[in-house]
Amino acid sequence: MNIPVFIIISFFMIMAWLLYRLSRLLRIADEQVQDLEKLAFKYKSLQKTLIKRRERLNMLLSSISEVVLHIDKEGRVLGGNQQAERLFDFSKVPELPQSMLLFYRDSEWIRSYQRAVQQLPAQKNLPEMKIKGRVLLPRLVALSKNDVLLLCMDVTEHTHLQQKQKNLLENLMHDLKTPLTSLLGYARSIETFADDVSLRAEAVGVIIQESKHINELMNHMLTLNQIEYSSEKGMGECDVVQVMQRVWHALEYDMQQKGVSFIVLSDVERLNVEMIEVDCHRILMNIMSNALHFSPVGKKVQCMIYEAENFARIEIKDFGPGIADKHLSRVTERFYRVDNVRGREEQEGHGLGLAIVKEILDRDHGELHLSNHDEGGLLVTIQIPLSHLQNS
Repeated sequence: MNIPVFIIISFFMIMAWLLYRLSRLLRIADEQVQDLEKLAFKYKSLQKTLIKRRERLNMLLSSISEVVLHIDKEGRVLGGNQQAERLFDFSKVPELPQSMLLFYRDSEWIRSYQRAVQQLPAQKNLPEMKIKGRVLLPRLVALSKNDVLLLCMDVTEHTHLQQKQKNLLENLMHDLKTPLTSLLGYARSIETFADDVSLRAEAVGVIIQESKHINELMNHMLTLNQIEYSSEKGMGECDVVQVMQRVWHALEYDMQQKGVSFIVLSDVERLNVEMIEVDCHRILMNIMSNALHFSPVGKKVQCMIYEAENFARIEIKDFGPGIADKHLSRVTERFYRVDNVRGREEQEGHGLGLAIVKEILDRDHGELHLSNHDEGGLLVTIQIPLSHLQNS
């Protein structure tokens, strides 16, 4: 059977066309493979670049002492420096990124954040954040089109200082109001009833008493101000045994008048401490005056001075009413006074004496401890670092 020639020719032409198309498709496929390889190479290069940039960003964030969070515009935390990891406790959440609400559960703050994101690239201050006792002042900075940095300045100490200054001013005004009112009232009484000898004498006595009260308050405030703005401990040293002897002599008359005895026990004749003499005298005089003031008639005040490791330890024990346990941790705060804090219905003083003692000791790396002893009364323990000469 003979196959027509045109069929054979058509078959070969079809085969040739198919081979051509196949070779063309192979060339196109090869070109696409090459393009894919180029894209894969570029993708890997881009990944490496992104990793390097992230590493550089992490290095930059780690060098910043403040808390820094890396967040995207949807409010998801992408990362942060070590300070942020510790404060926001990254270890307690699943793998990042995670919603900011997992780290800071304040819906009003989150809404403020979302409004601030819409105003980028302009830097935007956000409401303060309060977390774990810290106060942060955050600022939003655009990092790219899709993510931002939250720079959080720690203003805890500044906030506490502002509150402390506010409380100090309020307490000072309160302490000045009563004596100033008395001064004004009695001054007007003298002006109105100048011929009344008994009233004039009473008014003069009150004016003198209240003037002393204000003068004492101003002296205490000046002392606290000097302590607060003295960043380094007092340069100097003194013999604490000798200072205690001078305090005893200064209070001897008052003790005789009240019938209170003062017993000092010391196993050393001299004990030098790293504290200037005027501050050491102020501390011991304050504690001893309080012990004498609250000691019942006929009782005694005991004082022990001895060396304990690298400290001079002074223990002053009275047999008065003591201080309620709930107040012991707060009586060293400025202006802290509580009714019946030492078994009295009416409080005297300004509530600054123990604050002065505590702040001087803190500045000079000393310690103050108050406790009620079993025999009844207050035990005050003071520790002052020994001087280098004493140690040598």
